[in-house]
Amino acid sequence: MPAEKISIVYNGVEKRFKAAKPGLFQAKHGLKDFVLYVGRVEERKNVLSLIRAMKGIDAKLVVIGGAKAGSEAYFEQCKKEAGKNTVFLAKIPHDSKMLASAYAACKVFALPSWYETPGLAALEAGLAGANIVITREGSTREYFSNKAAYVNPNSVQDIREKVGQQLQKPKSQALIERIEKNFLWQNTAEQTKAAYEKILERGAR
Repeated sequence: MPAEKISIVYNGVEKRFKAAKPGLFQAKHGLKDFVLYVGRVEERKNVLSLIRAMKGIDAKLVVIGGAKAGSEAYFEQCKKEAGKNTVFLAKIPHDSKMLASAYAACKVFALPSWYETPGLAALEAGLAGANIVITREGSTREYFSNKAAYVNPNSVQDIREKVGQQLQKPKSQALIERIEKNFLWQNTAEQTKAAYEKILERGAR
């Protein structure tokens, strides 16, 4: 396909996550500086490997979300293998202040999926200030550049090492600034508009 016929439109997130504060989640659950996973519990998300990796880390893992339809047995296996440092919470509505607060309260957001495009929850958490550990498979590098730690989803040891490293690192403004500049829904709308304008201009010739 000729390059001039292609327009790239990136996914986006809501700017409100930048203003998220940790207090609401901390007050309800008594947790801070933990590792967080948010999303459906299913094979593709590789939650079981994350749970296994966390057994070697002195930190809490909070899993927010329920089983995807058809993945109930996988979810049960995750709960069966989880260590005492793993906390399972029910799905939180996307527009809830509690979800934004969870992003702000965690130290690391982990998404070691078999592939991602790029993982909107990770973008939201990054905008809220979390350190990001994410799969190397898919389009993740286009979004997170060198401002995230990338893992081999096949390796529990790699996931463990990268999560441990990110727990030791201070939170950084660099990823917040990158997401705010490039990956808000406003950017997505502008890119979509530009793509349609290019098509219309070409058709008018």
